[in-house]
Amino acid sequence: MANSKNISFRVEQENKENFNIEDCYRQIDDIIDNDIIILHDNVRNFIFQDVNYSMIRDVTPLWIVDAGNNPESCLSKSQYDSLKQNIKHPILGKLIYYYDLWMKIASVQDRLSAVVTFMRNFYKDIPYRTQYKEEMYTSGGRFSGERETEAYTYLNSIFISYASVFDILSKIAVEQFEFEKYDFTKYGKMKSNDVLYKRKLFKRINESLQNEGMLFSTPEPLVIKKIETFRNEYIHNGPWDLRFSIYYTSIEGEPADVIIYSPDMDEFGHFISSGSRNKFYNQANRINFQLPDMINETTTIIKNTINKISSLYQDNITKKIDDTYTKECMIAIIENSLFAINSADNIEL
Repeated sequence: MANSKNISFRVEQENKENFNIEDCYRQIDDIIDNDIIILHDNVRNFIFQDVNYSMIRDVTPLWIVDAGNNPESCLSKSQYDSLKQNIKHPILGKLIYYYDLWMKIASVQDRLSAVVTFMRNFYKDIPYRTQYKEEMYTSGGRFSGERETEAYTYLNSIFISYASVFDILSKIAVEQFEFEKYDFTKYGKMKSNDVLYKRKLFKRINESLQNEGMLFSTPEPLVIKKIETFRNEYIHNGPWDLRFSIYYTSIEGEPADVIIYSPDMDEFGHFISSGSRNKFYNQANRINFQLPDMINETTTIIKNTINKISSLYQDNITKKIDDTYTKECMIAIIENSLFAINSADNIEL
């Protein structure tokens, strides 16, 4: 039971250590607006290092760019496959591959933007800074309803979106490492097609991506494991809380903190379990206060990883633009376009 002195006591040290939520948004926006753009540019410059990309881009048919990537393309699978089967020059396979990889890079931007959106909605009414130590609460009320369900939905969506970033970055890392294995006259699909963020994929990525501070470091960063645990529990086992509850605490009748409790975790980032009961709440983890620090740490790891992949692409640019080869590529692209125009399917380009 707290005494009267405890009522006015603010946990200033806890507040100082808790990462500012606006700084979280700025961190993520910086990756979206800068690091991802640089990664894309380095990928493009690497793939087309021996050709003048601006010239071949001007003659690239829309089916290579949009088919399967954009609802504005009306191309069917059979039409797309027919055009691919006519590929005789590797530049066409490279272009298709480039737009496949571009979609992965754009997906990282998409997921990170979603994280910011979900966090902003989650923290509209839920505080991210604690005012009191947990043991100071003298009473509390539990509320469950539409608002609480909505808060949990945003919270779980944050973990789902960030875990998706782990999977997509795994694909991009594999593509960087295995690029030389492609024969672009026969390009069918990406080598990372079935890749997810798992330890066993690490033999298929550059060793430098396994250094400390990276997504793929060994041992796995604890905060990354925690996000995976939250995502997997929600998707595969069900909600954390039977009732999607938010707790409104008080100290001697005065309003204190608003809390969402999350399950107990061990030192490896797993939920503590016993038999079929895989969630306990003895640690009194207050996820709305812990989340900004988790996002800050995770964002730093993601930024480091993106920048390292980006530098690996940049460091492997060893050729200069060949004007003669560029003209050869342009002719091959135009010939493929003429085939499409004259095809029986009368495909719109």
